[in-house]
Amino acid sequence: MIESLIFIIIFLALSLRYNWWRKTHSLNKARILMYHSISEHKINEKHNKWRVKPKDFDKQMKWFYDNGWSSYTISELTSLNSIPEKSFVVTFDDGFEDNYINAFPILKKYNFKATIYLVPLQNENHWEKDNTSYLSKLLDENQIKDMLSSNLIEFGSHTLSHKNLLKIEKLEDLEKEIFFSKQKVEELTKTECKAFAYPYGKFDDRIIDIVKKAGYKNATVVKRGLFDKTDDVFTINRLGILGTESFIDFLLKIFKVRNKL
Repeated sequence: MIESLIFIIIFLALSLRYNWWRKTHSLNKARILMYHSISEHKINEKHNKWRVKPKDFDKQMKWFYDNGWSSYTISELTSLNSIPEKSFVVTFDDGFEDNYINAFPILKKYNFKATIYLVPLQNENHWEKDNTSYLSKLLDENQIKDMLSSNLIEFGSHTLSHKNLLKIEKLEDLEKEIFFSKQKVEELTKTECKAFAYPYGKFDDRIIDIVKKAGYKNATVVKRGLFDKTDDVFTINRLGILGTESFIDFLLKIFKVRNKL
């Protein structure tokens, strides 16, 4: 009796922690993954959730490779007439240097593509200085050029300064963040910048209109979800992949979208 009760308690606890019981979503919908940093964790650093260890990132990409998934950049995917089964997109917000040092070799290993949203003309993620004890370097021009030459990487814009766009009142300042960041990314890459990511996932109709006016072709948010061809390409949902979660959490997000309550 006691053993049965213990089993039930453990079962319920695991079911609450790992939402295995949720319905499995169609493989005809694309999985857009949101990453930030691919690096080892820092001691006593709360931002480790945004740092996926290189060995974990490799394990995740190997799973896609072994299971026959197809990789796209976000602009490639959104330009398709229909979404092929088992489609996924790797996106990186902010453009950390470790995307080149740690993630890029793994992407090349599996011949997978990615979209990286740059905050151009910035050297480190200074916008997080009040929230972290460790600022990280961002990609430099030579690293960006090397990644471009592989034909695996698309570079998008993440604004000029990574400000919360909802807190910018003046239209002129808002347009500068959105228009000029596109221009700077294009100067860096010598290619059209089609993709945009809203900093902190914050946006409204006014911001979307400016993104469209600037000439972007798509934009991603932070909201959890999958992508269907009928979805709005200027509010594309993503699955946030965290460095503090297990491989089981990763798989639950891929199949169930949610891994926790």
